[in-house]
Amino acid sequence: MARNRRLGGGMLLAAALVSTPGLAAEVTNVLASDRYPVPAVRESKYRNRIATELGGGGWQTFVGDLHNHPRGHDSMGGVSLSFTPQIIRSEVLLSAFRHGYDFFGTSNHTTSWKDYDSDDPISQLSPELDANGQPELLILTGRESHVGPDDGTGSSHDHHFNSFNRRLEVNSSNIGSMYNAILDNYSANPLLSTHVQLNHPNDDVYFTLPTNPVDRQKVRDVVELAEFNGLPKYFELLRRGFRVAPVSNTDSHSSIRGQLGPDFQEQNPDGSWKLPYIDEPGVPREKTHGFDVAQGRAGVVLPPGTPWNYENFLTALRNRSVFRTALPPASGFFMANGRPMGSEFALGPSERRLDFTVWGTTKDGTGGGNHWLELQVWSPFQSEPIKSIPYDDDQLIDLKEVFSLTPYESIYVVTLRQEWWQAEVIMAPIWVTNPVSKPTIHFESPVVSRGSQYPFLAISGGGDSLLLQRATAQAPNTWQTVATITNTFLYPIDHRSQPRVTHWRVVDPYQQTVVSNTATLTVTDVIDVSASTSFTPVLDGDDISVHWAHPEPQFVDYYLSRDNGLTWNKVGEEGWGYTSRTWTFDTAGLGGSTVLLKVVDRHDSSYQGVSTAIPVSNQIRVTSGNATINAIAAYTVTDRNKGSCWWSSNGNEQSVYINMEREYLIKRMEVDFGLWNPRTWYMGISLNGTTWSMNDSGSMTYAPNQTLVADYSQRPGGGLIAKHVRFYTSGTFTGVSYYSHVCEVRLYQ
Repeated sequence: MARNRRLGGGMLLAAALVSTPGLAAEVTNVLASDRYPVPAVRESKYRNRIATELGGGGWQTFVGDLHNHPRGHDSMGGVSLSFTPQIIRSEVLLSAFRHGYDFFGTSNHTTSWKDYDSDDPISQLSPELDANGQPELLILTGRESHVGPDDGTGSSHDHHFNSFNRRLEVNSSNIGSMYNAILDNYSANPLLSTHVQLNHPNDDVYFTLPTNPVDRQKVRDVVELAEFNGLPKYFELLRRGFRVAPVSNTDSHSSIRGQLGPDFQEQNPDGSWKLPYIDEPGVPREKTHGFDVAQGRAGVVLPPGTPWNYENFLTALRNRSVFRTALPPASGFFMANGRPMGSEFALGPSERRLDFTVWGTTKDGTGGGNHWLELQVWSPFQSEPIKSIPYDDDQLIDLKEVFSLTPYESIYVVTLRQEWWQAEVIMAPIWVTNPVSKPTIHFESPVVSRGSQYPFLAISGGGDSLLLQRATAQAPNTWQTVATITNTFLYPIDHRSQPRVTHWRVVDPYQQTVVSNTATLTVTDVIDVSASTSFTPVLDGDDISVHWAHPEPQFVDYYLSRDNGLTWNKVGEEGWGYTSRTWTFDTAGLGGSTVLLKVVDRHDSSYQGVSTAIPVSNQIRVTSGNATINAIAAYTVTDRNKGSCWWSSNGNEQSVYINMEREYLIKRMEVDFGLWNPRTWYMGISLNGTTWSMNDSGSMTYAPNQTLVADYSQRPGGGLIAKHVRFYTSGTFTGVSYYSHVCEVRLYQ
């Protein structure tokens, strides 16, 4: 169709419409004062391009409305009329064009105006073209059919559906009539087939598919759309087997004000209407109701380079290349493993992961409150989202998100939510005909000895990778991830480094609510060993408590390694056979090393167990119980608590005594002061606690909470050899301090 810029859009479209048959006898009988003024030029164009990096200019998005009634009801909203409200179709379509719809469908009821519908053209394209040479408006003529049981007050037919291309005519209490009409007008070729939209599903949803497999497949193929009336109702249709994509429409009827709800009856003090214009077909509800999400739109997505025409529109419906948006400018699209939303497919033999890419955009968005807030992935068979990704960027208008999921579900629905009005885009799902089963595990040999070959963990189901987790018999509810494994369905476990009894499971890395059953491995000749300490970090001289247990009595020896198990030295033994025992080991002299402790049965060394590695600090364990003043508080300088302090009583020279369990080569000293520090300090050392030699001193300026650091590693011999240390304070700061706080003394070898 040639492009023409000389005539206004309204003139070209009106010329096209009045030339269609069957319209001349119709009249408009809705009050002009209640109708929204037709814009002078086409406005609010929301078509867009998305996923442009896929080439060809990107996927093309179009938004419109597929549920409008130029002819209304003579009885509606409790008001009965002597006439049927109507607006002639050419006026409705001109409004739709001027208000920026990309496609617009009228669908009068099977209960009225049948001759009118039969004369209308199936489709039309506006002569006006956009900047890319695409028609501005695609017009469709459909029909709304009625079906449903008698509710006791006569045939109610409360459940409605639209049909396009091959228009159906059903007005029946029996859903079988709907099936028959669809089957009579079905074709695998979308250009030759009817296309069905389920309208405003109510609480019980009502619609079902035939039970006959052949009929079920055909009806499922044809029923492509469902008006979005909340996720619960939409999910119920999906659970019932429908392959429907969500859309939003107006379902606007030609009407008079009195037939509409109470909002349209409210008046201002001067007698004018609070809502000056009533709903009418062709006018978006955001115009008459005054807020941006009053209506929403149906959205259609075409592949790059695909012309915008009726044939490709029908193909997009059959492919479910469709989305529903609450905010007209917003659109969304996603692909999974290279397949576009709406696809139904079987996974390939090695296809155990779905890689999603989701795009979202708002054509006229500038970041002024309409940024994206959250992406969610749903299954209609789950009560909570499978995945949620929040966003906190108030400039996030053009969104692209990449993530992976293991395809455990047969249906995946992706939604995007904006800040503005919390508006959502609901995208057509993907349907997976052969989803992956959730993982289950077992050990082929659940009971082994340390000399056995590695036991294999057998995995059934699950994705391409899994988190391998372990818990011990001592802490059965504390799971630790020990590896991320490639799921080859058999995984060897190094049982020689495990406790006697361990519990195992696997967790999906992309969806960590998916957890396998638990499998238990028992290594019969392992002695369970655990090590604990009272303090962290462990200081040189701290005690380590080693606890071990085995179901059978063991005569054990204790061994120590400081080289990660390469060599072992015996450090203790038990004189009798026990099933469990706690043994205390002194770390004096082991500072700066990492120790392992092993428990071995002396009569059968295959029965043994090893503790976890314990690092021992270079810091020396010290104690204090005496001072020249305030001796009752002397312990605070070595209690590993900086909040408790020893204090002098005045500025005279006073000292606190610090004891070590053995002689050490002291290479470093650190002293933490509290609120007040001395002018001068001294440090003395002794081997016997009686004879002292002064080895260090210094002066200080005042500042609260100082730390004194003294390095002795460069002294002759590499440090100071001592078993006792005496720390002195002297002097105060006039007008500021009256004594000194010494909170902690730390010595390092």
